[in-house]
Amino acid sequence: MRNDDLLTRNNENYNHNVGQASRLSEDFYRRHLPHFQLTSGYYYFITFTTYNRKTLQPFEKDCIFDAINYMDTKEYELHASVILNDHIHIIMNPIDKLSRIMHSIKSYTNHEINKKTNRKGKFWQDENYDKIIRNEKEFIEKIKYIVNNPIKANLSKSYTDYKWLYVKGWIDNS
Repeated sequence: MRNDDLLTRNNENYNHNVGQASRLSEDFYRRHLPHFQLTSGYYYFITFTTYNRKTLQPFEKDCIFDAINYMDTKEYELHASVILNDHIHIIMNPIDKLSRIMHSIKSYTNHEINKKTNRKGKFWQDENYDKIIRNEKEFIEKIKYIVNNPIKANLSKSYTDYKWLYVKGWIDNS
């Protein structure tokens, strides 16, 4: 099956299966994946990756970590974040629209990192994965996932030693 056929088929299925979720959403945007944002008060687990899975250098991780922490309380309430070698995980409660928040993070860090490395062009994949955290159990699972990710990826022996990890009220490496 060609990609065009798959895209058309997915769009047809998508249009028929939206149903009740679209009535609950405050904001909707679509790139390759559909993105819904419910009214305020919901927590989101967000993952985004570097373009072509480029490995991040320490100064690039610093830039991204600082940008994410800087926007806490301005565009979202940040609960956890981790910067790994080629992707980032965040748990947040958005104040602004998710599409604007992600554009802000990606645009700023893309510009700053390209400026420091004398490069031009894409730094991030266009898409990000966002998932609504539905309950306390899932929230705790996602926090544990973020905390254990550097250890699982062999980037650190302990979560306390990993420089690019933040959990509100628990781990603050900023």
